Amino acid sequence: MDPAKPVPAAKKADASPATKLKRSARPKRVPKAAAEARAAKPRRSERRKPRAVPRKWPLVLAGSATALLAVGMVAAGTLVPGSNATAQLALQNQVLPVGDSLSNCVGPTQLVEGAAAGTDPQFAPGSSSTKSQLSAVVLSNPDGTLPGAGVESLDAKGTPLFTLSKAPAQAAALASSAPATLAPVTGAAKGKAALLQNQVVSAASVLRAVPLAGLGPLSAGAVVVDSADGDLKGLSAATCQPASNDFWLAGASTTVGRTAVLELANSSKSPATVSLDLVGAGGPVQAPGGKGLVVAPGASRSVMLSGLAPDQELLSVHVKSSGGPVSAFIQQSVLRGLTPGGVDFLQPVQAPGTSQAIPGVRVQAPAAAAKIAGQSGYSDASTALMVTVPGAADAIVEVKAYGPTGQVPLPGGGVFTATAGKVSQLSLAGLAEGTYTLTVSSNASVVAGVRLVNSTKPGAATDIAFAPTAARLGNNQLLSLPAGLSTTLVLAAPTGTGSVDLVPISASGALGVHKTVTLQSGQTTTVDPAALLGSGTVAVLVSASGEAVYGTQLLGAKGSANIAVLPIAATSAEAQQLGITTRF
Repeated sequence: MDPAKPVPAAKKADASPATKLKRSARPKRVPKAAAEARAAKPRRSERRKPRAVPRKWPLVLAGSATALLAVGMVAAGTLVPGSNATAQLALQNQVLPVGDSLSNCVGPTQLVEGAAAGTDPQFAPGSSSTKSQLSAVVLSNPDGTLPGAGVESLDAKGTPLFTLSKAPAQAAALASSAPATLAPVTGAAKGKAALLQNQVVSAASVLRAVPLAGLGPLSAGAVVVDSADGDLKGLSAATCQPASNDFWLAGASTTVGRTAVLELANSSKSPATVSLDLVGAGGPVQAPGGKGLVVAPGASRSVMLSGLAPDQELLSVHVKSSGGPVSAFIQQSVLRGLTPGGVDFLQPVQAPGTSQAIPGVRVQAPAAAAKIAGQSGYSDASTALMVTVPGAADAIVEVKAYGPTGQVPLPGGGVFTATAGKVSQLSLAGLAEGTYTLTVSSNASVVAGVRLVNSTKPGAATDIAFAPTAARLGNNQLLSLPAGLSTTLVLAAPTGTGSVDLVPISASGALGVHKTVTLQSGQTTTVDPAALLGSGTVAVLVSASGEAVYGTQLLGAKGSANIAVLPIAATSAEAQQLGITTRF
């Protein structure tokens, strides 16, 4: 159409929306023959019935913890005529079956005699004064029924070593009954516990507890090794840990006089193939020998890290397992000439993240610490934070230290740049004597841990300990109090006020009256459990509330340099509820 020509009035009328609507509403003329043929055909909805489409649900595998599925179904209006597409149907809890709870417990410290093929160590007899003791505790349900629990050897046979409690005779009936939510125990109910106290162990073992009434059992164990003489003189401690397929260990060293032995354990029924990614102060360490390490079911394996990454002052290890999950500890020891420099077990730290907390950082008086570190060969005999950046970008790290009266300044302000793909170190030697909780914040994910050093006087033996990053405390977490050692509970709520309920557990398994510890924001509180809960307390049930609370055990011995950090075991109950929304 020529734009210069005026549009006829009739055309303009046709172009209006109202006219279009009227014209579209008029029935179209259909030839008679075509109309009869169309009427003879069945309608589309009559020709084909819709097929039933099976609903697809997510597959969730339950391991050693009870999984509770909260399923919210969203109805789609196009599939259900007349329904509201945005309506949320009522949530329904689905309980999945659970298996036995397994936690692998480390064996005694071992003196390395040599290494075959560069990585597999050979061990010599250790000191005759070494005591390696295992303690464990398992909690009943609120009605006082204990699950079956015990300790067995970590080998193909799984030979029973100790029994905490026998499975109830009515286990079959309990298993078929509807599960109940386990509420925090305060000592007023029928709840009780079964304990294993300071049993001597000569090798790695497994703490096993069976489910009760559809709920994963609450149990925890720990091993404490005390050597009064020899090259491995010192105090070592480790919490029994559940196996995993991916975790980090930080704080190892393989320089002259430093020995790091990685202990891998597989208590599952499937073989595990383990690969190790090693990161040092200079960057990633290429170690082909750390790939494809096979750990058979019911077996353990020791690896000399100096054979994979020699002469590394700072070393972090990323453990990845395919097939069966594994647990891992690093036995780290120091020998300065003929003088023992301490020994401890490095335990897994929290997964890489931008916010971490490290409770239980014990610092000596600056003057005494300076005298020890100033000796020849003692450059690493000082308290320090180690930060590893797994990613490809540098991390700006801010460290804060919280003491008994609040936040205290750190040397250099506590802000530094941690290089990507390397392990960086921040000295804490300038802190005043005391016990602290550190927080580590960064703009990139990091893993972290603190090396502690304790001593009595220059020239005497020193001891080392490693404080890993910790998870937030929850409800019903168990810990044992090792006999013959001074035990301090270190608790902190860095970002706000919180509280911790402590329920004493006696040697007979009775639960006492709980005590509440109130935590002020940004302060670290130390608690002597024997003084607060009574001298007959051998284990404690811990429940935290309020803002995020972090805690650990700090072990020592009067009149010696011995020191160890014993993390509080996580409870499987924290993973009982899993919210999933499905669409159909």
